[in-house]
Amino acid sequence: MLLSVVLPRSLILGIVSLFFTLPSVAQENARELFGHYQSALFQIRMIEVESGNKSSIGSGFQVSADGLMVTNYHVIADKVFYPEKYRIEYLTADGESGLLSLQHIDVVNDLALVRRETQNSDYLPVAPYLPAQGDNIYSLGNPHDLGMIVVPGTFNGLKKNSFNQKIHFTGSINPGMSGGPTVDALGQVVGVNVATAGNQIGFLVPLARLRHLLARAEDAPPADFIAEIEQQLLANQSRLLEPFIESSWPVAALGRANVAAEVVNFLPCWGNSNANDKEARYLTAQKRCRLEEEIYLNNKLRTGSLEIEYEWISSDSLSDAAFYNLYEQSLQSAGPGNNSAKEFSTNYQCEQQRVYNQQGMKVRLLFCIRAYKDFEQLYDVLMLGASYDQKNQGLISHFTLAGVSRSLSLAFTKRFMEAMAWQ
Repeated sequence: MLLSVVLPRSLILGIVSLFFTLPSVAQENARELFGHYQSALFQIRMIEVESGNKSSIGSGFQVSADGLMVTNYHVIADKVFYPEKYRIEYLTADGESGLLSLQHIDVVNDLALVRRETQNSDYLPVAPYLPAQGDNIYSLGNPHDLGMIVVPGTFNGLKKNSFNQKIHFTGSINPGMSGGPTVDALGQVVGVNVATAGNQIGFLVPLARLRHLLARAEDAPPADFIAEIEQQLLANQSRLLEPFIESSWPVAALGRANVAAEVVNFLPCWGNSNANDKEARYLTAQKRCRLEEEIYLNNKLRTGSLEIEYEWISSDSLSDAAFYNLYEQSLQSAGPGNNSAKEFSTNYQCEQQRVYNQQGMKVRLLFCIRAYKDFEQLYDVLMLGASYDQKNQGLISHFTLAGVSRSLSLAFTKRFMEAMAWQ
């Protein structure tokens, strides 16, 4: 059930005053805008219990009169994995502080709901729809522990060709502003600060994902947040990999081999070669396709990544032994596309075999898998392949899947192998 959007009287008077005193609220000075809404904005602090000191900070904003607040999941992630070591606190612009209880999380979209004990306090309304492209919007937050500020910017629509959609915001979202609101000219929340790409490029969690999480606000908090995260990751990876598994992959040339083309628009591919090196004793062409986002679980563990890599190598001048050494060096340079601390995952366990794929290519295959210690149904999978049926050319193939079930990884492997062939 979505929260009702009822404005406190103080905010209604502020909005009406703004609307009638200026030709356009978007022209309002950022300081004045902040003055109207600072009572609903908070610094979110992770406090290390033993020392009593903050270990990290972010921002948050209240969305109901009874103290429901929104922030980023990554701001409060330590409370999920180390519940006895940390507590969550808020700090107001007036210096008031207090405890926050964790209510719900969305790790895929980096959102969390927390609650403070209060009644009839100011909150920010959630917009009924997104602004028009080019409209002025305002990011609010607490950068570098310097106090709350407002950063004006431009709404540029949803980021194109992304798997988990983000709003493209022209403005500086700095460290500490994570979890703060971005509002339109009427002070309505249109997104949640989440990331920056530098050079006045920021990203926001879209309105639809915020509304989806708010719809769970009246449900009891999960009894086990770790189990909740596992279910969210499994659902997300199923949605991610379905397009790869449901049909055959398109192919494109790489040297004298055929490999997978861009299967989906959210997995862009990049390439390179040494074709312009006149002194090279061998030809090589590389292709790498990588998901440009991953899911933050804690500062030692990220997941959700996907990458595919190919390298074609050929030489008419190297001896068989020299070509073999070159080939092995290239093969050994491939590795997993994501890192994890031993605290959270096992070591890779690998199997090696020689196979023929459906196109008749002979491949020496190394298939490696490691388990997540907290999530019994999730694994990281690494596959390395090297063709061995051509005298003076070879194809090295590699993929990494992070946070997948065994069944999905095997179905993905099947499609990956089908997409390789000699021309």
